[in-house]
Amino acid sequence: MLEHFREQKTLLTNAVEQLITLAEAGGNRFAVDLLTESLARVASETFTLVVMGEFKRGKSTLINALVGTRILPTAIVPLTAIPTFIRHGPEPQATVVFLDGRSVKVPVGAIVQYVTEKENPRNIKKVREVEVIYPAPFLAEGIILVDTPGVGSAYTHNTEAAYGYLPRADAALFVISVDAPLGKGELDYLRDVRHHVHKLIFVLNKIDIVSPHDLAEALDFTRRMLQEQLQTQDILLVPLSARLALEGKEQNDAERLKTSRMTELENLINDLIRRQKGALIISATASRALRILNELELGLELWRRGMEDSLEELERKIAAFEAELAHLEQEREDSIYLLYREVDKLAARVAEDMEAFEHRVFPQLAGQLEDFIEDNYPRHSVKETAGLAQDYIKKIILGVLEEQREREKEIMQQEFARVARRFFKRIEDIVDRLMAASAEIFQVEVHKTAYKDYILGDRYFYFHFYEHPTFIPAFEELTVASLLPKALLKKHILTKTRASLAELLNRNCGRVRADLVESLKEKVRQVAGELRLRSDAVAFSLKNALQKALEEKKASVAEQEKSRAKCEEEKQKLSILRQNLEGLLKLEND
Repeated sequence: MLEHFREQKTLLTNAVEQLITLAEAGGNRFAVDLLTESLARVASETFTLVVMGEFKRGKSTLINALVGTRILPTAIVPLTAIPTFIRHGPEPQATVVFLDGRSVKVPVGAIVQYVTEKENPRNIKKVREVEVIYPAPFLAEGIILVDTPGVGSAYTHNTEAAYGYLPRADAALFVISVDAPLGKGELDYLRDVRHHVHKLIFVLNKIDIVSPHDLAEALDFTRRMLQEQLQTQDILLVPLSARLALEGKEQNDAERLKTSRMTELENLINDLIRRQKGALIISATASRALRILNELELGLELWRRGMEDSLEELERKIAAFEAELAHLEQEREDSIYLLYREVDKLAARVAEDMEAFEHRVFPQLAGQLEDFIEDNYPRHSVKETAGLAQDYIKKIILGVLEEQREREKEIMQQEFARVARRFFKRIEDIVDRLMAASAEIFQVEVHKTAYKDYILGDRYFYFHFYEHPTFIPAFEELTVASLLPKALLKKHILTKTRASLAELLNRNCGRVRADLVESLKEKVRQVAGELRLRSDAVAFSLKNALQKALEEKKASVAEQEKSRAKCEEEKQKLSILRQNLEGLLKLEND
């Protein structure tokens, strides 16, 4: 599984590690930091594969089959109630994340207590999601599997949770069952899914329960239905038995695994990752490594030419180089200043969006709260009604804020990525101009490698529900107020709880806004640091080479010959690395 991507990633890692060694030998800590960060980004990059579909189509069994063991619980009744993430790690473990931001670690076998409708009915335990770490080979290259609650079950909160995870998917497996025709709920869900997911793969599950003839008919019917409903001929539909695949892997039964047709799905996922995110990771990192390699080579050429010039001529050229460098470094700082101003605009947009959201949603929530109190007041005491209203307000605010936060986070990530790419390109243009100016001053040739948008990586925007201590009127106050007529008491509760709703909504909208803005500011600080590091790497490489030439011109002939031999040895090593990196780029571009 993923052999091609793994091989390419290994070749890339080896080449960049050798380049780091050469940069370290030359004392270029800036290039070392850049290349090391690039390797870390390659290692941490993920591919999120969301498994979705109507309830009881075998989603959890399919995930178990991909992982190769029974991680997720399965049963006859609609089961999965909570989104579950499965990622690679050295030791099996699980973390339960609650709606209030708390998290607890539990054994993997214990997640059934949190993710199933039976053990956690209607999510009474207030779980947001569960993350499972497992050392499965399928996950080793950064794949994250997401098991979503089944759409279309009797539990509407399951459907809402499943929809909430659509924007997180790089690709989605939509599971259909051979024993049940596509229903209206599935088709409606599909029409929504296609607008949020980059790539959809349809899995026709449970093929082991039908004859070959019936399977052929089911495949034909399903394909035609999907093409008609989605208005496209480009349908990826894979027949599969998740049950047989899981049993085949557990029992090391090659025949059963072959019959399951799981290999077809795994190959499709492999190809998808390699062509999409895998290709981006390889080509972007190889491109950056090549550009740094060009700079190291240019440094060697400047040293060689400097050794040939007279001392007076070399000093003149160094002065011209430093003047050009000072000009371009000022241009870099101007660019970084403009980057910060662009992010300030994004932060202002967040504030405007959250203010508009608060004004828009408050009347809706206030109406829901009033209906809730009207319904509960006749059946409960004043204290009980107040307590129930307290919990209800938290629930409805958290619900709308979670949705708004995800929407705003996605917008901010896209906008920030757009801005950052523009400024990365601007800095790379400055680097190219510095290299071109250096080559012209010293009359040497320089290799050119096309710039490619670099990977920014993922950043999660956090939000924890914030409850003000004066959330609900004190019980003592309500006890005194209970001497009032019942009709006035209800009005009193409505007034107090509406005020509390307004206060808590305002505070939590402010919390979401502050978290998003702080995340943006943290991100821009990281990017600004990387932009400076990028230009410092090339500046150091060239300045260091010229300084070495200036010093070594005063050395003995024997020492100069020794330095020339070392220079030729480094050039040979860089030449081999160039072939390797250019070969990777060619493979990814073909």
